[in-house]
Amino acid sequence: MRTRLATIMTCALAAMALLPTTLSAQRPAPAAADARIMFVCEHGAAKSLIAAAYFNKPAAERGLPDRAMFRGADPQEAISTRAVEGLRGDGVATPDGNPMAIGAADVTQVTHIFAIGCVLPKVAAASGKASDWSDVPDDKGYGPMRDAIVAHVRAVLDEIPRRK
Repeated sequence: MRTRLATIMTCALAAMALLPTTLSAQRPAPAAADARIMFVCEHGAAKSLIAAAYFNKPAAERGLPDRAMFRGADPQEAISTRAVEGLRGDGVATPDGNPMAIGAADVTQVTHIFAIGCVLPKVAAASGKASDWSDVPDDKGYGPMRDAIVAHVRAVLDEIPRRK
Protein backbone atom coordinates (compact mmCIF):
# COMPACT_ATOMS: atom_id res chain seq x y z
CA MET A 1 0.00 0.00 0.00
CA ARG A 2 2.78 2.41 0.93
CA THR A 3 4.68 1.70 -2.30
CA ARG A 4 1.57 2.26 -4.37
CA LEU A 5 0.89 5.58 -2.60
CA ALA A 6 4.50 6.66 -3.22
CA THR A 7 4.13 5.78 -6.92
CA ILE A 8 0.88 7.75 -7.18
CA MET A 9 2.46 10.76 -5.44
CA THR A 10 5.51 10.61 -7.73
CA CYS A 11 3.27 10.53 -10.81
CA ALA A 12 1.14 13.38 -9.49
CA LEU A 13 4.20 15.53 -8.79
CA ALA A 14 5.59 14.81 -12.26
CA ALA A 15 2.26 15.78 -13.83
CA MET A 16 2.14 19.00 -11.81
CA ALA A 17 5.66 19.89 -12.94
CA LEU A 18 4.49 19.67 -16.55
CA LEU A 19 1.30 21.67 -15.98
CA PRO A 20 2.71 25.21 -16.43
CA THR A 21 4.48 24.18 -19.62
CA THR A 22 1.33 22.57 -20.97
CA LEU A 23 -0.86 25.56 -20.11
CA SER A 24 1.55 28.09 -21.57
CA ALA A 25 1.77 26.07 -24.76
CA GLN A 26 -2.03 26.31 -25.08
CA ARG A 27 -2.11 30.10 -24.74
CA PRO A 28 -2.73 31.81 -28.06
CA ALA A 29 0.25 33.55 -29.58
CA PRO A 30 0.01 37.36 -29.79
CA ALA A 31 -1.45 38.61 -33.04
CA ALA A 32 1.10 39.64 -35.66
CA ALA A 33 -0.52 43.08 -35.76
CA ASP A 34 0.36 43.74 -32.11
CA ALA A 35 3.03 46.40 -32.11
CA ARG A 36 6.34 45.51 -30.59
CA ILE A 37 8.40 48.52 -29.70
CA MET A 38 12.18 48.68 -29.35
CA PHE A 39 14.10 51.49 -27.74
CA VAL A 40 17.80 51.66 -28.54
CA CYS A 41 20.48 53.82 -26.94
CA GLU A 42 24.24 53.70 -27.24
CA HIS A 43 24.90 51.33 -24.34
CA GLY A 44 21.44 49.80 -23.82
CA ALA A 45 21.79 50.60 -20.15
CA ALA A 46 19.92 53.82 -19.34
CA LYS A 47 17.92 55.76 -21.94
CA SER A 48 16.42 52.73 -23.68
CA LEU A 49 15.81 51.07 -20.30
CA ILE A 50 13.96 54.16 -19.03
CA ALA A 51 11.92 54.37 -22.24
CA ALA A 52 10.90 50.70 -22.03
CA ALA A 53 9.92 51.09 -18.38
CA TYR A 54 7.86 54.20 -19.05
CA PHE A 55 6.23 52.57 -22.08
CA ASN A 56 5.35 49.22 -20.54
CA LYS A 57 3.69 50.55 -17.40
CA PRO A 58 1.02 52.74 -19.10
CA ALA A 59 0.60 50.24 -21.96
CA ALA A 60 -0.32 47.58 -19.40
CA GLU A 61 -2.57 50.01 -17.51
CA ARG A 62 -4.42 50.84 -20.74
CA GLY A 63 -4.85 47.17 -21.55
CA LEU A 64 -2.76 47.50 -24.72
CA PRO A 65 -1.01 44.39 -26.05
CA ASP A 66 2.02 46.48 -26.94
CA ARG A 67 5.22 46.00 -24.98
CA ALA A 68 8.69 47.46 -25.37
CA MET A 69 12.20 46.08 -25.08
CA PHE A 70 15.51 47.86 -24.69
CA ARG A 71 18.69 47.34 -26.69
CA GLY A 72 22.05 49.00 -27.28
CA ALA A 73 24.02 49.95 -30.37
CA ASP A 74 27.22 49.15 -28.45
CA PRO A 75 25.95 47.59 -25.20
CA GLN A 76 27.76 47.65 -21.90
CA GLU A 77 27.71 44.74 -19.45
CA ALA A 78 25.10 45.90 -16.95
CA ILE A 79 22.23 48.33 -16.70
CA SER A 80 22.90 51.75 -15.21
CA THR A 81 22.57 51.87 -11.43
CA ARG A 82 21.57 55.55 -11.72
CA ALA A 83 18.76 54.66 -14.11
CA VAL A 84 17.57 51.86 -11.81
CA GLU A 85 17.68 54.20 -8.79
CA GLY A 86 15.79 56.87 -10.73
CA LEU A 87 13.10 54.43 -11.86
CA ARG A 88 12.79 53.05 -8.34
CA GLY A 89 12.43 56.59 -6.99
CA ASP A 90 9.70 57.21 -9.58
CA GLY A 91 7.90 54.02 -8.55
CA VAL A 92 8.37 52.48 -11.99
CA ALA A 93 9.45 48.85 -12.40
CA THR A 94 12.76 48.23 -14.10
CA PRO A 95 12.48 45.93 -17.12
CA ASP A 96 14.18 42.56 -16.75
CA GLY A 97 17.41 41.79 -18.51
CA ASN A 98 20.82 43.19 -19.23
CA PRO A 99 21.96 45.37 -22.12
CA MET A 100 21.99 43.49 -25.41
CA ALA A 101 23.02 44.50 -28.90
CA ILE A 102 20.24 45.13 -31.38
CA GLY A 103 20.27 42.35 -33.93
CA ALA A 104 18.59 41.47 -37.21
CA ALA A 105 16.09 39.19 -35.41
CA ASP A 106 15.08 42.10 -33.18
CA VAL A 107 14.46 44.30 -36.21
CA THR A 108 12.27 41.63 -37.78
CA GLN A 109 10.29 41.12 -34.57
CA VAL A 110 9.33 44.74 -33.88
CA THR A 111 7.11 47.25 -35.59
CA HIS A 112 8.84 50.40 -34.33
CA ILE A 113 12.43 51.23 -33.40
CA PHE A 114 13.31 54.42 -31.54
CA ALA A 115 16.97 55.44 -31.52
CA ILE A 116 17.70 57.57 -28.47
CA GLY A 117 20.92 59.48 -29.07
CA CYS A 118 22.71 56.76 -31.01
CA VAL A 119 23.41 55.56 -34.53
CA LEU A 120 21.48 52.42 -35.38
CA PRO A 121 23.06 49.48 -37.18
CA LYS A 122 22.38 49.52 -40.93
CA VAL A 123 19.79 46.73 -40.76
CA ALA A 124 17.71 48.74 -38.26
CA ALA A 125 18.21 52.10 -39.97
CA ALA A 126 17.17 50.67 -43.34
CA SER A 127 14.14 48.81 -41.95
CA GLY A 128 11.68 51.67 -42.41
CA LYS A 129 10.72 51.18 -38.75
CA ALA A 130 13.18 53.60 -37.17
CA SER A 131 12.71 57.05 -35.66
CA ASP A 132 15.33 59.25 -34.02
CA TRP A 133 15.04 60.91 -30.63
CA SER A 134 18.34 62.80 -30.68
CA ASP A 135 16.94 65.60 -28.50
CA VAL A 136 17.13 63.54 -25.28
CA PRO A 137 19.88 65.08 -23.11
CA ASP A 138 22.54 62.81 -21.65
CA ASP A 139 24.55 65.32 -19.69
CA LYS A 140 21.95 66.95 -17.45
CA GLY A 141 21.16 64.06 -15.08
CA TYR A 142 18.33 61.60 -14.69
CA GLY A 143 15.42 64.06 -14.35
CA PRO A 144 15.83 65.98 -17.63
CA MET A 145 16.69 62.78 -19.51
CA ARG A 146 13.62 61.02 -18.10
CA ASP A 147 11.35 63.98 -18.82
CA ALA A 148 12.38 64.12 -22.48
CA ILE A 149 11.97 60.35 -22.85
CA VAL A 150 8.57 60.35 -21.14
CA ALA A 151 7.32 63.12 -23.46
CA HIS A 152 8.28 61.02 -26.49
CA VAL A 153 6.84 57.82 -24.99
CA ARG A 154 3.51 59.52 -24.25
CA ALA A 155 3.27 60.64 -27.88
CA VAL A 156 3.91 57.07 -29.05
CA LEU A 157 1.32 55.68 -26.64
CA ASP A 158 -1.22 58.23 -27.86
CA GLU A 159 -0.70 57.05 -31.45
CA ILE A 160 -1.27 53.36 -30.74
CA PRO A 161 -5.09 53.36 -30.73
CA ARG A 162 -5.10 55.14 -34.09
CA ARG A 163 -2.79 52.47 -35.58
CA LYS A 164 -5.05 49.58 -34.52
